[in-house]
Amino acid sequence: MDRRTFLAFGLIFVILVGSQYVMKKFYPAPDPEPVELVTTDPTDTTNEPTQEITDTADPILDTNEQNWEIGTPAAEPVRTSQDALRPVNEPAPQLVTVTTPLYRLTIDTKGGRIVDWEGLEFGYHAGGNVHLVPEDIPAFSEDALLFRDAELDLGTSVFRTDRHEMQVGAEEEAASVEFFVSLAGGMEVRKTFTFTPDTYNIRLSYALVAVDGGPTRRSLELLGRPEDFRFGWNQGIAPTERVQRLEEASMRSLLRVGDEYVYKKRQGLKKNVEKVEEQMHGSVHFAAVQNRYFTVIGIVPQEQGEPVEGTARLGGDQELMAQSWTLTVPARSGPGGEIATADLDLYIGPQKAELLAAYDQGLEKGMDLGWKLFRPLAEAVLWLLAFMYRYIPNYGVIIILFSVLTKLAFYPLTQTSTKSMKKMQELQPKMKALQEKYKNDKDKLNQATMALYKEEKVNPLSGCLPLLVQSPVFIALYQGLSHTIDLRGQPFVLWMTDLSQPDAITQLPFALPVLGSDLNVLPILMAIAMYFQTKMTPTSGAGGQMAAMNTMMPLIMVFIFYNMPSGLVLYWLVNTIMQGYQSWRIHQTAPSKGAQTT
Repeated sequence: MDRRTFLAFGLIFVILVGSQYVMKKFYPAPDPEPVELVTTDPTDTTNEPTQEITDTADPILDTNEQNWEIGTPAAEPVRTSQDALRPVNEPAPQLVTVTTPLYRLTIDTKGGRIVDWEGLEFGYHAGGNVHLVPEDIPAFSEDALLFRDAELDLGTSVFRTDRHEMQVGAEEEAASVEFFVSLAGGMEVRKTFTFTPDTYNIRLSYALVAVDGGPTRRSLELLGRPEDFRFGWNQGIAPTERVQRLEEASMRSLLRVGDEYVYKKRQGLKKNVEKVEEQMHGSVHFAAVQNRYFTVIGIVPQEQGEPVEGTARLGGDQELMAQSWTLTVPARSGPGGEIATADLDLYIGPQKAELLAAYDQGLEKGMDLGWKLFRPLAEAVLWLLAFMYRYIPNYGVIIILFSVLTKLAFYPLTQTSTKSMKKMQELQPKMKALQEKYKNDKDKLNQATMALYKEEKVNPLSGCLPLLVQSPVFIALYQGLSHTIDLRGQPFVLWMTDLSQPDAITQLPFALPVLGSDLNVLPILMAIAMYFQTKMTPTSGAGGQMAAMNTMMPLIMVFIFYNMPSGLVLYWLVNTIMQGYQSWRIHQTAPSKGAQTT
């Protein structure tokens, strides 16, 4: 060994020894938090892992290794993955309350899950405000951290926090509360809730942090790479409306992966859990549970404009009749001692298209607006009603005006239909004569009837045309009014205090079959108006099946409309009154030829 080589090795030795002294002198290591370790028999090798990580090129280990004090031995070595993931220093569970201008929620430190959410802008029919988390919920969450060779269940862990209550002021940009779980393997899991005062969005952030280098290194050798975080919501969603049997059909779960939307009705839980289960892997956007007007949505942030490859799953609890969702997303490397991180946006609040569209994830398309065929028309109707509400702050008046406008728009069709029906009525003597002449020959009767129609220029189907044209508008209006939260709690006049609900003026001391115990007035008024409308409208015959149908139809419509939203019944009542007047007016002004009308 020449002199230069000897001096080089000597200088390296001095640098190594001196740098350790200097670092300890000026940058002393912080005292580690006390960690409760499992006492094991060092001679017992039955629980040793069958496979260890030997690839030192793991990017997570190499990237963060420089931030740890590598080589610091634990008081007792971690021998198994169960040891590494065992929570230590767990406190007793407690509740943390967070209040914003829009809502108040409660977080249970067991599982770090939301156990209550109160909407401060939305009243409940029994008093107070709506609560979206059912009272009877599981005692755990679905959250987890998935390593390559193990899984850390965060749903039953008790988190630590120094906050018991937090008020988010309207002037603040955002406020956060943090929760911690320490692991025996020298690591810590941090869960952060971030609230913004003017939105219903809550940012959930998970981070796996190294707090002790030696045990952390050993733990990751046992556990493998931290690959995914799983966010879950297994509490379902509470019904919020007075007539819950009407809300039942709207309660469902849904997810979006790629461009595909999947929906599962909660009613399927009455049969079996498989009816509400679904799992998809791909470009994950969101998963949700819904009732009629509110929703709980987990949204995978697409902040860099790139799809996130993950897994979305829908499920349910048949005993609690609660639907659930989970979103599993890749873990990312974080700064400093953060080994792995993941984020999720949680939206809890009303189903308002403008609020959901702001995420640019297609959430608004997940709103239940009925049949897909009529959805564009329903969206157009809702847009028009909302536009009118800017200038007329009463949805009852808006619905009446909307009914008048639609009736005027279809007036030419109604006029043609009514005239055609009048002509059909005037042809009844000739029709009876043909029926008598060809009573034994149906083919000749049909030919003679068609010839008569052609001669008199009458289309027997024209009477159905207005109904066929107006039906899509009515269906769209029904779908829109049944699911738009804009009508919820909106009064009209007198006893009609909520246009989204049946207009019960009182409750009967007994329940009627199908109808229930509510005494709803608008459906009865609508049936009366429909009865008189049939008397004013010319028909093809005054007796027989048509007369029986005219008598029975108002009664049938009472059963159909009785428990529908009063806003929808109001629309149909006004429509019926105007239809009767138009028919009477056309019938009176049209020239009569032939038989007398009855």
